[in-house]
Amino acid sequence: MKNAKYVNVDGVRTRYFEGGSGEALVLIHGGHFGNYYFADHWGLNFDELCRSFHVVALDKLGQGFTDNPKGNADYTMGATIEHVYEFLRAAGINRATLLGHSRGALPAVRIAVDHPEMVKAVVILDSNTVAADDPSTPKDFYKKLDENPPPVPDREFVCREPKANSYSSDHITDDFAEAMLKIALLPKIDEARKKMSNSLESQFLDSVQEKKYETLRLIKERPLKAPTLIVWGLNDPSAPLSLGIALLQLIGSVVDRTRLHVFNHAGHYVFREHPQELNRLIVDFVKNL
Repeated sequence: MKNAKYVNVDGVRTRYFEGGSGEALVLIHGGHFGNYYFADHWGLNFDELCRSFHVVALDKLGQGFTDNPKGNADYTMGATIEHVYEFLRAAGINRATLLGHSRGALPAVRIAVDHPEMVKAVVILDSNTVAADDPSTPKDFYKKLDENPPPVPDREFVCREPKANSYSSDHITDDFAEAMLKIALLPKIDEARKKMSNSLESQFLDSVQEKKYETLRLIKERPLKAPTLIVWGLNDPSAPLSLGIALLQLIGSVVDRTRLHVFNHAGHYVFREHPQELNRLIVDFVKNL
């Protein structure tokens, strides 16, 4: 992905990419403060989706090359959701399909609940951050991946998570690994990691739970109107398929045009493991609404 742009979002310098033309499709990556998810994760999807949409992919608050939160109180899911919403306004996006992966899916769903006039459709990819807690979800998956980190991040360390979270590691190319390492070596990322490990992780996780269950309650009360496509990897080790089925049952009970698509031989990185098939699925779903 090339030609990054920047926009000021309430004092937060925010990086994004855009391309293509037509109706807007906004890509919201996963992860949280201090880890290595960023807009370039969509590198296998972006160009092809640009043939059908005006595609915008941002680095979320405190991730990639977007500034860290202005204060410790903003290391929350609420601040993350608000940042995505204000980014849409700053970028002049009045109506779009919102596609969110993992922890990027809750902002997509919550904006669709709170601002239905802005959202044509929602696409959820492998997100235990949106789904209600389930005992089948491993509780220490990510904690174990962060054990015994090297003094300075290296390629092996930054690739731990995508390797562990994928059915096949073929998508973890040299370019992708180098891009993640570049992020890992940013002083702002080191600062965020230290804050999360020292005191702010519990604050963030509590805010995730609060926003998740608040959003699920609101969905049950029927303010969600947007057609919703849920996509899951059958072999996802960190977000089991049962979560996707539960989301289908919940959202499908209030939104008639709700669909679940499951990819075999796919993990948490379904969008990179099966990029062409996923791209076609998204185009087919949105264009036929």
